[in-house]
Amino acid sequence: MSENGLREWLFASKSKGMSLGLSRVNAALEALGRPDRDMDCIHVAGSNGKGSACAQLVAGLVRAGYRVGMFSSPHLIQVEERVRIDGKSISPQDFDDGLKQVKDLQLDLTFFEITYLVSLIACRDAGVSIMVLETGLGGRLDATRSADVVGCLVTSISLEHSEILGDTIEKVAKEKAAIWRSGVPMLIRDPGSARVRNAMREEAISARFYKPEKSTFMEEAADLAEMLCNMVGYSFVRRPITWPARMQFIEGEQNYLLEAAHNPSGMARAIPEIAKMLPQKWSLLLGTSPQQDMDAFLSPILELISINPPVELITTEPQNGRYPGVKEPIKGVKHIENPSNALESFSEYADLIVVTGSLYLCGNILSYLGINVDIVS
Repeated sequence: MSENGLREWLFASKSKGMSLGLSRVNAALEALGRPDRDMDCIHVAGSNGKGSACAQLVAGLVRAGYRVGMFSSPHLIQVEERVRIDGKSISPQDFDDGLKQVKDLQLDLTFFEITYLVSLIACRDAGVSIMVLETGLGGRLDATRSADVVGCLVTSISLEHSEILGDTIEKVAKEKAAIWRSGVPMLIRDPGSARVRNAMREEAISARFYKPEKSTFMEEAADLAEMLCNMVGYSFVRRPITWPARMQFIEGEQNYLLEAAHNPSGMARAIPEIAKMLPQKWSLLLGTSPQQDMDAFLSPILELISINPPVELITTEPQNGRYPGVKEPIKGVKHIENPSNALESFSEYADLIVVTGSLYLCGNILSYLGINVDIVS
């Protein structure tokens, strides 16, 4: 099949939507010769911060001399970003080589399952020794739960995807803690609630809980990554990193700050960090996917705007996401549907333009700016 035909098959699988469960992906892994078992896999789940923890794991392990693969989702610009080796996206050709092997299985797989399997094939074939796997949704029934692993990590928990994971924080936490495997070291960011902690303990009997000091998103992610590596027995060399769209400062003729906070708890955590970085003259580009509680999502932003008003505020609609962007999330504010057009519409000088509200929006802007999306340390 031609390269274009392979990609058409992959993107056609999006029409299947989301389908939690492990039977399909387990059958695929067996047919592929269990590529996960040729590497030491680390499994990471959580509501917020799991991507940052994965990036910190990759960077710290690479600096320590390991060859490290990573599977993450969603991608910001190109699908190859879901598969990284030593922090860099694999080539389109390597992605297609893995894609062909998955297609040849002739199994009815979802887009997420296909890209997960491609990541295992590509990283095994590239001689990766440690593979970092980020869950897509939940944990217990996420495709990544199928891998044999040497360590597990759960980052912060919040009430999300309640129609799938459960309508209480305890139920959501249990689903994520269920990535635990007997006899495998597991670290959980302490949820700060005895009820939630006990619910997670029911699933993860031997897990260790860690209560981080007050710090930034990325510092906390580094703490968790370093602690898990110590538990598993890996060397870890810590330095600051750039993880695209996560408190990412882009310096140039126009300075930008990109933050992909996309739910109420993430926004509540991100806004105080953003506030500390704001110059006197700043502008805001905001876009979001649908929220279960839009008022809670917008509340920290509106508070920031009232305390430190931006020079300009424009709202927009993230493109290429799972759901359509929200039209006019803040009523009475200038709204431009296309993110690139919105960015071009800022007319007043500002020392910094903050872009936030959606990972997809950050991807749209990075694509427009032509910025590399590798993990940089």
